[in-house]
Amino acid sequence: MNFRCWTLGVGLGLTALAPAWAGSADAPAGRYLVRDVTVVPVDTDEVLAHRNVLIEGGRIARIAPAGRRLRAGTAVVVDGRGKYLVPGFVDAHVHIATEGAIRDSKDPAISGLDLGGGHDYDRQAMLVLLKAGVTGAANLGGSAGGDEDLLRLRGEIDAGREIGPKLYVGKRINGPRAAVAAQPGGQPVPASRPEAPTTAADGIAAVRRARERGYDFIKPYQFLNRQTYLAVVEEARRQGFITTGHLPELGCASCADRAFAFAHPMTNIAHSEELARFARIGSDLAPADIETLAQAVADSGASVTPTLVTLRTIVAMYVQREVPAVPDGWQDTVDPVTKLDWAAPANRYLSQAFRGQEGADRFSAGYDFARVLTRALWKRGVPLTVGTDAALPGLAFGVSVRQEMVELREIGLSPLEVLRAASLNAHRLFDPQAGSGAVREGERADLVLLDADPLADIHNVGKVAGVFAQGRWLSIGEIDRRLAEGEAFERGLQRQIERGKAAGTK
Repeated sequence: MNFRCWTLGVGLGLTALAPAWAGSADAPAGRYLVRDVTVVPVDTDEVLAHRNVLIEGGRIARIAPAGRRLRAGTAVVVDGRGKYLVPGFVDAHVHIATEGAIRDSKDPAISGLDLGGGHDYDRQAMLVLLKAGVTGAANLGGSAGGDEDLLRLRGEIDAGREIGPKLYVGKRINGPRAAVAAQPGGQPVPASRPEAPTTAADGIAAVRRARERGYDFIKPYQFLNRQTYLAVVEEARRQGFITTGHLPELGCASCADRAFAFAHPMTNIAHSEELARFARIGSDLAPADIETLAQAVADSGASVTPTLVTLRTIVAMYVQREVPAVPDGWQDTVDPVTKLDWAAPANRYLSQAFRGQEGADRFSAGYDFARVLTRALWKRGVPLTVGTDAALPGLAFGVSVRQEMVELREIGLSPLEVLRAASLNAHRLFDPQAGSGAVREGERADLVLLDADPLADIHNVGKVAGVFAQGRWLSIGEIDRRLAEGEAFERGLQRQIERGKAAGTK
């Protein structure tokens, strides 16, 4: 059963208005004072009401009671009255649409689009993530051109030349499907090479090349045979990489088995669905297997990114035969190229081939199994992170993080635990040397300012007043203004796509 495919001078008590340049890409990550805000640090269960938060040089310099005067100098004041300051959210499993991925498309109608020279397409994607309070995003592998574009964009954001979330760029390492075919005599296995390794030596070479190129982590994929999977995981550890990806394929002569995979675990498992594949043969997703799997993960020390919203969306496409609607207010954030990828025939989830595959009748049961299994993982203290697999059809960037947070709340996590999954746990996974990610003095200023209390209702994470992205303040109004500036570019893309379609029908 294969669910997924990859797609593309102010003293205390004084008020001031932020100047027009505040938060722009050419402005320094300067000094800000969030006045009289409720701070939710998230690393404990405390809530700090009526606090002034001073941000300098991209970090939280001071958190003090609102009645205590701070030497804020010329800091830009952000009015926090009635608002809540929480850690920025991290999408721990996303496939970011980039110009590089478009140019790598196998569809000439897509690869031939004129994107201009201003990186407008990439900029819109970054703004959409920020609009949802997403100040960190881990890209779990893409095309060679897409990866190159993301590595470039990561550098531009880190240097302050572009605005966007903190990017973590993963290198996907995968072997050919034929290498793990359960039935011998099928497609011949291609010769091993680092780009698609079937030997330990080429698996090691792939990891070392990723280190040389500057990737942040390794994503092992499921078509690595036993020896290559082990070599990739071990070499990644030697190189200081974390690993997050798919569990290896089962059932072939050179495949791993369940005990082997848990004895040599990745740092993080990228889907709860991956664990469902490791249910006992013939168990048919039996509830008894949940306890065994959850304990195996807990004993291995791995964390898990459940991506429950991904499974829910795929099941909806299978049952309803259409792409689920994007949440209200977010339809216009889906760019024309992504919309094309969501529609038939590009969307394989709407195809008869997908509906007719073996095990399709278990899709809905698989989602239920993943939900109960994720709850069992949580009860055992397995760290969970929030990931979406966007832009899988129906899952828009940014807002899908909010949808996954609601999924975790619905299986029993408290709002505070959901916030930890969306922030602290992801920081510990992808950036453990950069601090905890909590709203504490000395931590990096990747923060979300909310108009309502997320501890009272997790849906309030959608009421974003603004974000601090690597120390720069962007109000929701400013983000929306910048997105509106990019609408002309996206209309131009839509016209190009429509002209291509018209030419194709002649």
